[in-house]
Amino acid sequence: MINNKIKLVGFDLDDCLFDSTALSERARIKGIDTMIDLGLKIDRTEAIKKIQDIVKEYGSNFSKHYNYFIRRLNEFENYKISSNDKYKYIAAAVIAYHQEKIDSIKLYDDVKPCLEKLRSMGIKTAIISDGIPIKQYEKILRLKIDKLIDLVVISDEIGIKKPNPKLFDYCLKKFGVKGLETIYIGDRIDRDIVPARLNGIYTIYIHRGGKYDTYEKGSKISNELIPNYEISNLNEIFDLIIEINNK
Repeated sequence: MINNKIKLVGFDLDDCLFDSTALSERARIKGIDTMIDLGLKIDRTEAIKKIQDIVKEYGSNFSKHYNYFIRRLNEFENYKISSNDKYKYIAAAVIAYHQEKIDSIKLYDDVKPCLEKLRSMGIKTAIISDGIPIKQYEKILRLKIDKLIDLVVISDEIGIKKPNPKLFDYCLKKFGVKGLETIYIGDRIDRDIVPARLNGIYTIYIHRGGKYDTYEKGSKISNELIPNYEISNLNEIFDLIIEINNK
């Protein structure tokens, strides 16, 4: 059997390298608190529930969560918030939201040591992520890992979105490596594990407790959906690299 040494390790970004789910939730609540501090008369628990409902309905990348929050108060609960106050509340909430994201974004503790060790081993690294390029690059720069990553592949940058397996094939071709020389680590079965496996890449499902961390070992799913390995800390990948290299 050919001994394919691992030459590349790829990572998802959100909820893999940093706690995106918790950060976004804290930031949205910060916006609610700011509106209340400015004089919006609403119970805080009720307000948080309303903003969470909007996020659930419209998705986390929707740009007008706070606009719709105020709109619902006026249209369905007769709050009668004036135009001046409406825009003041929304502007203040957006500022607070973004400031919290700037102030609080940080890597999981295991990320930087992992990336540094991979580099010392001569193994290349990549981030393969969906998203708006400027937003994803902003996260990477704020996390200060841009110099530890050899290639960043953002779906909107090249016009191919997960779970299209061509996104992963694109990355392999950029490095001139094969799937069996590559590991990919992600937190979603459908958008990370499946397309990576279709390229013959060794897949690792990482349990971070984020909003998509729903896969449990032994779950009754088809074989092509099952990750090759599961971990809860990136330090675990080094034993797996040894195991794969010795196959």
